[in-house]
Amino acid sequence: MSDVAPFNPQIEIIRKKLSTVTPPPREALANKSNAAAVLIPLFERDGELHIVYIRRSDHVASHRGQVAFPGGRVDAVDATLLDAALREAHEEVGIHPSTVDVIGALATMQTTTSGIVVAPFVGVIPSDTQLKPQLSEVAQIFDVPLSALRDPKFRGDYEWKSEGPATRTSKFPAILYGGQIIWGLTLRITLNLLELLDPTKT
Repeated sequence: MSDVAPFNPQIEIIRKKLSTVTPPPREALANKSNAAAVLIPLFERDGELHIVYIRRSDHVASHRGQVAFPGGRVDAVDATLLDAALREAHEEVGIHPSTVDVIGALATMQTTTSGIVVAPFVGVIPSDTQLKPQLSEVAQIFDVPLSALRDPKFRGDYEWKSEGPATRTSKFPAILYGGQIIWGLTLRITLNLLELLDPTKT
């Protein structure tokens, strides 16, 4: 493995807390249209951790234009769910698997609106990683510092409208930062990661 971001105590806290989490077996999510594995890329800039997000293309089959983590379905070439997450991150944003320091997995979660089951993995990448979007699937790559993700001033609501003839509107909690809307499963995964760093919880 190549050099990763400089040592950060928060990374070691996350690593320790995730050491007890066992990701589901490949068979649990492989070959299912409603399942995916994603990578939560962390990197350090000016002594602070940032999370890398993508905004999905408006031309993909589902969750068009929404903020997400790089990831996708498990393919035959993937020996594990982690392999799927790393492969997809490489394809979608150019993160080479050999540069990722995988520090653990979060619990599998399911989207509220579409029922997609997601296995999230947390990995640290070098701060100088050159990210490049796969334009057929990724409209934009951006990052957010953890301090902003925690800051109440960036919390709000997002009004989601369903697609199709029977349109309905629902309001969801969100992080509103830099013109981006982090909501739904992506928000829940983000909050789970932030909770690991809560000093009041051991």
